[in-house]
Amino acid sequence: MTAIIQDIVSIFFVLGLGYFAGRRTLFSQSEAEAFNRLVLDFAFPAALFVSIVNSTREQLLSDVPMLVASAIIFLGWYLVAFLIAMFILGHNRNEAGIAGLSVGAPTVGFLGMAVLNSIFGGPAALAVAIASIVVNVLQIPLSVFFVAPPGASPAGALANALRQPVVIAPLVATALVAAGIRLPAIADAPLALIGHSTTGVAVFAAGVLLSVHRFRFSGEVAWNGFAKMILMPATMLALCLALGIRGDRLEELVLLSALPPAFISVMLAGKTDTYVGPASSSLIISALAFAGTAPAWMAISRYFAG
Repeated sequence: MTAIIQDIVSIFFVLGLGYFAGRRTLFSQSEAEAFNRLVLDFAFPAALFVSIVNSTREQLLSDVPMLVASAIIFLGWYLVAFLIAMFILGHNRNEAGIAGLSVGAPTVGFLGMAVLNSIFGGPAALAVAIASIVVNVLQIPLSVFFVAPPGASPAGALANALRQPVVIAPLVATALVAAGIRLPAIADAPLALIGHSTTGVAVFAAGVLLSVHRFRFSGEVAWNGFAKMILMPATMLALCLALGIRGDRLEELVLLSALPPAFISVMLAGKTDTYVGPASSSLIISALAFAGTAPAWMAISRYFAG
């Protein structure tokens, strides 16, 4: 529990630094977008590559029910949020693509291992790796596809999505692991060095963006937060029970699904100047809610874990 509180305090400290820097005009929105490019095109892909390529084929394939549960819940809520944003809230395809991330994509890459490792230890890496693959190999390419400029052909938009470093890196890493190819240990250090900057720079940049696009509570922001922090982990718990997943694996998946939305939703929104206000506000309200919902979901999932 202490680790979760520390993570939340750390996030808001760095977020506050970015917000303060933005309000004092120490950094502009264009500079925040440069931070986003650093994270999306260099740091985050490197971190993803290292985390996935260091796993084994047996680890990735040993627990198919976990992969099934993650794919169904993450993609299912992405689709629900996307359709509601388009057909009920009146957004276009580009905005709905970011809305899907704000609900369906937990911040597995940034907080997953930090939170789960302190509670469950090293074995939690498997759950984090599986969830990361679903988010970064499936959800992020979908969002990049949906935020493509109007008039772009579906084939061109898909090709553009598959060219993004944040998509290529986990795909290549997954292919290497599936083929049983191990990279030399010397390759880890330089990639890990740039990868370690991901969380701090991403959260700081999000703070700068928030200083420009102020937090604004709305029915849509409330819906995004409620769906992400309550409905998504609740459906994950139900599906895990239906699939026979019990013990630590159930607790890990429920807690992963109860994480705040991925920071990449705000980074991608800032990069494309799409849905920035709602994405930023949804991130803030979900992160605040996480302080109360995380202990509750831990207690609930532990009760059902058996």
